[in-house]
Amino acid sequence: MTGHRTLYIYICVALCALAASLVPANAQRRISPVRPATGVNLAKEVTDSLQASDLVETIDDRGRTVLVDTVTGREMPDTLGVKTASVPKMIQPLLFSATVGLDIWDPVMRLFGQKYGLGEVSAEFNLHNRYIPVVEVGIGQTDYTPARQNYTYKVNPTPYFRIGANYNFLYNSNPDYMAYAGVRFGFTSFSYNISNVTVDSGYWDETATIDFPRQNCSLVYMNLLFGLRVKIAGPLSMGWQFRFKTRLHESEAPAGKPWYIPGYGTRNSAITGSFSIFYTFRISPARPTGTPKND
Repeated sequence: MTGHRTLYIYICVALCALAASLVPANAQRRISPVRPATGVNLAKEVTDSLQASDLVETIDDRGRTVLVDTVTGREMPDTLGVKTASVPKMIQPLLFSATVGLDIWDPVMRLFGQKYGLGEVSAEFNLHNRYIPVVEVGIGQTDYTPARQNYTYKVNPTPYFRIGANYNFLYNSNPDYMAYAGVRFGFTSFSYNISNVTVDSGYWDETATIDFPRQNCSLVYMNLLFGLRVKIAGPLSMGWQFRFKTRLHESEAPAGKPWYIPGYGTRNSAITGSFSIFYTFRISPARPTGTPKND
């Protein structure tokens, strides 16, 4: 039994020695990676840290406000002190004024021979002395036989309407003066007569006269305008407008397109003007310029 026990011990020792010889002497340990906390700058150096107590404010050679670290001597712009561009605040109150106007352009021009137009009134509401919704209502009429033409064109007094808005570029300046741009959308529905149309027949050597009574037409159009307005005295002011006009929609006319359109003017003219007298009702007192305030 003693011999068998000794043999068993030798076999165990040999197996242990064999197992030890199979394991590399420089075997590496398995290491579980550790992720850094989110937002931590592993490349940060000691000199990257800034203390508010070490910073002083100064002006550089280009007139900029900079912060200087008294420890490292580094300079950096003062981002909190940089003023960014902003839209100027509106000085005047929201409900600033209301204005009515009378266009005297057509009545005056008729005294000088113009054959169309009658008159127009307008009403507008001034918001912050900047945004100005406008409504315009007028009456147009003509009874005209063009020189060296063989017809007479007639439109009885017919109303027309426009709606739109102005933008005052001088909204933070003296409210007695305006320089503005605007847009209008107009509509009119009217009837016109074309009479005494002379037709010559060369074959029969005869002349015939044809009439086209009551031709109906409706028109939607747009005006783009630029205007100036100045104070005369008290609540009275006067203003000029220059308008570019274009037709947006026009109904069919069997006897031909109308020559004059109430509110639009003559068909073939792209630019027109107006001159008006205005009366302003102040809703809120005007604030002095230089005291911006938002309502």
